[in-house]
Amino acid sequence: MSNDGQNSMSSAKSSSGVHFYGRMYVGYDDRSVDQAADDESLEDGGNMSRLGLKFKENLGGGLQLIGQLEYKFDGIDGTSENDTTNCGNTNDCRTFNLHIGNLGFKTAYGYFGAGTYESPYKTMGQFDHNIDTAWALNQHGGTSSGAGGIDANVEGMLAYHNQIGPIEVAYMYAVNDSQPAANVTNNANTTQGDYIMGLQVKDMFISGLVLGYSKAHDHEAGTANTRLYGSMKVMPNAGVFVSLEDLEVDGAFDNATAVDGEITTIGTHYSLGSTDLQAVYAKGDEDGATGDYKTLALSAKMKLSKVSDITFGYAKKDFDLTD
Repeated sequence: MSNDGQNSMSSAKSSSGVHFYGRMYVGYDDRSVDQAADDESLEDGGNMSRLGLKFKENLGGGLQLIGQLEYKFDGIDGTSENDTTNCGNTNDCRTFNLHIGNLGFKTAYGYFGAGTYESPYKTMGQFDHNIDTAWALNQHGGTSSGAGGIDANVEGMLAYHNQIGPIEVAYMYAVNDSQPAANVTNNANTTQGDYIMGLQVKDMFISGLVLGYSKAHDHEAGTANTRLYGSMKVMPNAGVFVSLEDLEVDGAFDNATAVDGEITTIGTHYSLGSTDLQAVYAKGDEDGATGDYKTLALSAKMKLSKVSDITFGYAKKDFDLTD
């Protein structure tokens, strides 16, 4: 269940202002990993709640300064990272964690910015209406995961984005030094030379048709994740989508290390009044091993008001032990 609230404080110019927003998430999860592992919880252990602000300032001449700051947090028991209390460099157990923090300029030639962003690999062609919830496809092998996948926010990036008619383009390049000076640590989840790109066309060939391509490249490892996707609105209240991912970056395929694979995802959305139904089937094929699997995910998201909703979901992931 989530609640999205907002409050805005505008300046004298209508083109400038500050917008505060947030989301409070409470979830009941009943998760079975195998016969020996069963977990039931009422919490927000995945830091799915949000608190943030956006602002823009008109600088004149068609130039705008734009910024965004967003934190993710556990608003139920205050313990982040799925209640892990073994704190260290990789998990500092902060209740509030930075999710997005960036500053940039909107110009006649597009957006130019720098900071921490949600990756275009995640935001372009995002068909999963349950993203950032316990039923998210990336939590159950239905799509890629990790910093190079659909789960991604990326740090230390120079960013460009533009919309030209039906064509949308995005490009991000990492600038953090992969070999910092002595006694200096690069804690970012990217290193210099990493890049992410996305290209999408909407309503260009057929009304309701979206086609896109995205890529996340790991410079140090020399690996990349690539994705082809498409969606089609087949009726006013129904649509279908497909995603084809070829995954090489560590952690992208089923959260596994040093494992390559492919994930094929097909699904549909159907709106019934204030309820959005989602049904998805995905197949994961691990390269040269026995880690193949199939995922089925069903959900119903019901709007309770303009800012509140409740979602019921079911996801099942079955491994196929024959390659």
